[in-house]
Amino acid sequence: MNAHPSSQIVLNPVSDEVLAQFDKICTAVEEEVVQQCLAEDDVRTMGQEAERMMRSGMDFFTRMLRTAMLFGDGNILEDELQWGRTRLPVYGVPARMVLANFMRYATALEHRLQPKALAQIRPYLQMIIRRQQEIVQSQST
Repeated sequence: MNAHPSSQIVLNPVSDEVLAQFDKICTAVEEEVVQQCLAEDDVRTMGQEAERMMRSGMDFFTRMLRTAMLFGDGNILEDELQWGRTRLPVYGVPARMVLANFMRYATALEHRLQPKALAQIRPYLQMIIRRQQEIVQSQST
């Protein structure tokens, strides 16, 4: 989905200092999310490659989140949400699992970042969680 210029999702770019902190913890955050998902969710719909797919998905999400934070561009995340809305079900990944993983990701960041750093990242997390909630709701109606 390419957003029309009048509907750009503009957020404040995250400082270089906070991006550096994010970079130091993102691997641990991804691992925590993957392990929680494997332990708590029914990943059988994803087949035998579930863990590999989860790791790949978390890595990709981290890269997209970082890019959005660098440029203050929420449209990067919106594009990913729309891609996931159509493509992830093909791979057996339901929208509710994506939402749960975004929430796990946010919680894992909250446990690892200082409040000042988290304050800069939180708007991105809130935006993506809110939009994924809308996707889940639209699919259940």
